[in-house]
Amino acid sequence: MSSSLDTPPVLADDADETLESALERVRTLMDAQTATVLLLDEPSGKLRPAAAIGFGRRWRTASHVALGRGFAGRIAATRSAQVVDLAAGGTVVNPLLLASGVVNLLGVPLLSGGTLLGVVHVGYHRRRDFGAEDVADLELAAASVVRTIETSNAQDAHLSALVLQRSFLPTLRDVDGLEMAARYLPADGDFGGDWYDVFPLPGERLGVVMGDVMGHGLQASIVMGRLRSVLRAHALEEDDPAVVLERLDRALCHYEAGTTATVLYAVSAPPFAQLRVSNAGHLPPLRARTGGVEGAGVEPDPLLGFDPDVRRSTTTLDLAPGEALALFTDGLVDVPASADGTDPYWERLTLMGRAFSADDHPETACTRILAETVGDDGTEDDVALLVLRRPPP
Repeated sequence: MSSSLDTPPVLADDADETLESALERVRTLMDAQTATVLLLDEPSGKLRPAAAIGFGRRWRTASHVALGRGFAGRIAATRSAQVVDLAAGGTVVNPLLLASGVVNLLGVPLLSGGTLLGVVHVGYHRRRDFGAEDVADLELAAASVVRTIETSNAQDAHLSALVLQRSFLPTLRDVDGLEMAARYLPADGDFGGDWYDVFPLPGERLGVVMGDVMGHGLQASIVMGRLRSVLRAHALEEDDPAVVLERLDRALCHYEAGTTATVLYAVSAPPFAQLRVSNAGHLPPLRARTGGVEGAGVEPDPLLGFDPDVRRSTTTLDLAPGEALALFTDGLVDVPASADGTDPYWERLTLMGRAFSADDHPETACTRILAETVGDDGTEDDVALLVLRRPPP
């Protein structure tokens, strides 16, 4: 295509430029139908979607891509421009790209002083050939996106706080006998205290947590970080999940008076056929097995923060090979009532059940669940989702 870089305003620098507006400039420059930025999450070694144009709000449910895997992963691994032609048999990892009608993709790495920040790529609904001039155009556009990212990172306190909160979320990797994946989506307006955790314990055991500190903003995030640390500490000393939550409750009532939280804590050991679970006021998980999806039957005790002397219970939950569990916070299903007064909670929960399948790897399950529940809608509350599956025999 003919270069548009003779018109500098297309890529004008602006201290108030957002990543979304910078990406719209890229799409305009490249005369493309879609444009996407994925940023590198260094601890996990995966690219996560950060902004996209041309997909509505559904882009937020897109897959996280490992370095070297798929189109974006190859760009990041090689730090070089890549082209994919889906009409000629090329492949991509993200099913949303296929659903959008994209036929051709061109992408380049986002580099800052030799450091890989992520990937930007543009998509076209009609098949086309790319030349060196197209690559040069997109590389120059990528430099503008990098400047926007750097400016935002330096000036946006909200983003800094959100990055801090994300630092509390663990890097998840499949282990022998158990597959896992998770998602965290901040609310449209403000971040809060939702979190998930998976951590090793003595004796090859795993601790699994899904929790939600009531409230929003920095304070909720700070309390969440404290609870996470206290729970991990007690988990090293106590085998019974109920005792761990009892001690966590006492700490919350003493040090964070007036704050409440829901927490589900489980412990399992290879071959992960059973989980011992204690539930402090949290939504019970869903179980996917051959034949459908059902509630996992983990009834909640009172939530944390009201009475430090509450006695809590532990339930043993069986998990057969080929079965999966979905743990989640209420932001996924608890949305405001519609204008006619109907409660959309059960509708969201039904949609989640339809999207959740034991046939899917947890990574795919997370993508499908969020696509069906959150989809193009915004969220007024944070969303945390964790899926665990015992591989089929």
